[in-house]
Amino acid sequence: MAEATAWTRTLDRWRSSKGLYHHARSLSRGVRHGWFGFFRAAGGSVRLGGPRGFYEGLELLRGGQREGKVLTDGQRLPPLPEGSLIECSGMMQNARQPWPVFWETIPEARLVGASLAPMTEDKLLMIEAVYGEEFSRSDPSWNYAFLPKELHLKGSWTSLISRWSEGFYHWFTDALPRLGPLADFPEGTGILIPPIRRNYQKESLAMLGLIDRLRETPERHLVLGEYHFSSPVGMTGCTNPRSVEWLRGRFLPHAAGIDTPKRIVLRRRGKTRGILNESEFYGVAEESDWVVIDPEEMPLAEQIAWFRNAKEVVAEHGAGLTNLLWSSPGCRVTELCAENFLNGCYQAIALCNHLDHRHRVFAADAGNRFVVPTSFIEELFRPSKNH
Repeated sequence: MAEATAWTRTLDRWRSSKGLYHHARSLSRGVRHGWFGFFRAAGGSVRLGGPRGFYEGLELLRGGQREGKVLTDGQRLPPLPEGSLIECSGMMQNARQPWPVFWETIPEARLVGASLAPMTEDKLLMIEAVYGEEFSRSDPSWNYAFLPKELHLKGSWTSLISRWSEGFYHWFTDALPRLGPLADFPEGTGILIPPIRRNYQKESLAMLGLIDRLRETPERHLVLGEYHFSSPVGMTGCTNPRSVEWLRGRFLPHAAGIDTPKRIVLRRRGKTRGILNESEFYGVAEESDWVVIDPEEMPLAEQIAWFRNAKEVVAEHGAGLTNLLWSSPGCRVTELCAENFLNGCYQAIALCNHLDHRHRVFAADAGNRFVVPTSFIEELFRPSKNH
């Protein structure tokens, strides 16, 4: 765990004053809403002020007004075990259904905002591109004051860009699965991607054989000759079993051909959350012949191999657990969680892959840091108690 900086200590104290913290955040959101609302009301042109409403792309597709295909009308996770982390989180990670997955073609499409959502000439935004009604008004493509002059791109395009296309977890569960219908698009269709900042982005796209079709796209206003919109495969954090199957089929063949230990512990470095007694925690693990790894330091092919081969995985909640996508059925996973930071997204992946997932919740400070009791560390790692 990284040493707390002056900034993180100040932020932790601020967060610990829950009433004041939440009041300040609410006030900030109100100011932003009013600011963008002013320009929305004043702007008459496409470039001044954000969109004025929404339309349903799926309705146009089903009504025959656009070409495309509904890939699935919805998807559900396997049954949840009693007391699941998904339920405990309260994030409705198995309840936002139905969630149709589809693609459709939009001639002369105008894409706007940081998430590049399609917008009509009368300033209606496609609701499916901004993750539905519940979250639409917090999307960056809904909230802007001005747009730069549009950039015209000829030919056929699709896109991986949305508000949820950054970060290891979002890249694999939200962005890449939108390439599922790529074979249905015209040959050579270009792919708009966010600027590549991480090795795993380039490595994953290379594994898919798509490097020569990519366009890193920082622009916020495009007009495309033909846009093949591929819908988000689910609300972020709500795992789509169909996408898990697609990802495994595309990436498991690229696992590095290496022999790796079967019991691994993930270490998170340089993050705000963490285990306060990490020296004791990782020390006992290593003494007990577990191997402590930091997946972030590995090439993607090696990460895939380590998780494919693992029989037992222990980790604090964090993005490294996205690699459960590659784990084999029956792998035992123990996820350690701060009581004030519960999220069942990795348990959902485990359910799709038939893993033996369990979790433990610990009292935590305002920075989501916690102490793992010595008795539990011993129970978790000592061979005499674990086998």
